[in-house]
Amino acid sequence: MGQPAADPSGARRADPSGSAVIATRLETAFAHRTWSTASLEGRGRCRAFFVVHGRAQFIAPGASPVELTAPVLLWLPRALVGEFRLMAGSDGATLSVAEDFVWRIVGDSPVAAHLRPLLDRMVIAPPERITPHLAELGVFFNALVRESREPQPGASVVMGLHLGLVLLHLWRASGLDTATAGLRGTGTTTMQRFRQLAELHYRENLGIDAFARMLGVTRAHLHDACLRSAGRTPLAILHDRLIAEAKLRLEQTQLPVEQVGYSLGFRDPGYFNRFFKRLTGQSPGAYRQSAGTTRPPSEQPSFAAWP
Repeated sequence: MGQPAADPSGARRADPSGSAVIATRLETAFAHRTWSTASLEGRGRCRAFFVVHGRAQFIAPGASPVELTAPVLLWLPRALVGEFRLMAGSDGATLSVAEDFVWRIVGDSPVAAHLRPLLDRMVIAPPERITPHLAELGVFFNALVRESREPQPGASVVMGLHLGLVLLHLWRASGLDTATAGLRGTGTTTMQRFRQLAELHYRENLGIDAFARMLGVTRAHLHDACLRSAGRTPLAILHDRLIAEAKLRLEQTQLPVEQVGYSLGFRDPGYFNRFFKRLTGQSPGAYRQSAGTTRPPSEQPSFAAWP
């Protein structure tokens, strides 16, 4: 067995450049090769491995190896850390994709509600369901490798389209089309519980993963529930709440802008200013001046309608 490699795909070198998609062809070799799926440079990245010929394993800490026989497509979410081992004589392709890019692609898909549950779990498309589509998948991965290696104008659009098709084939071949059906109809309840938690914790700078854990659902399910019930992502809902509170405090108090930001959990006054301007089109100071320093009590915003 060959010595484990520190990600021969080159992702370690490419990640700092900010590439949304890093695609690499896995050529046949005489020794086993190993890839670590740990996110690099602190950035959340999902992984996909497409094994065309041969065998592979995925080994997560404390778990038995998952044996993979080609042709097979393996999807690994950002949070799943382990090692992917490609056996000698095997070939295929690998993808390393920024998580926010994946969410953006899936969010624009007509079948987004079906694809989102893929993003937070390990998914395997087995040989019997992937063999009829090998030629198509080969085209998609070849295009991703080409655009990753030598980006042309519009490369991110091209890669997004091909990545979306890969995910669609993965969903079809994985059997999750029936597994995700049970999630339908529960979005309103999840959305109500999320709003309640958001009201309690919106100043604490918690991530969406933390809210999903408190709710006992996956990030993908929370994202889907919020979009279906409110037409907004969970992050957008949290931002809306922060902006509403910031506006209220700018209008109803004489606190300096910096103190308003601190009271809402912003450690950096400059970041609070940029955040407020990005979402409202005005700086906090300009908003306060345009809104006046007081507002009649009858016009004060109320969040009593939040469930």
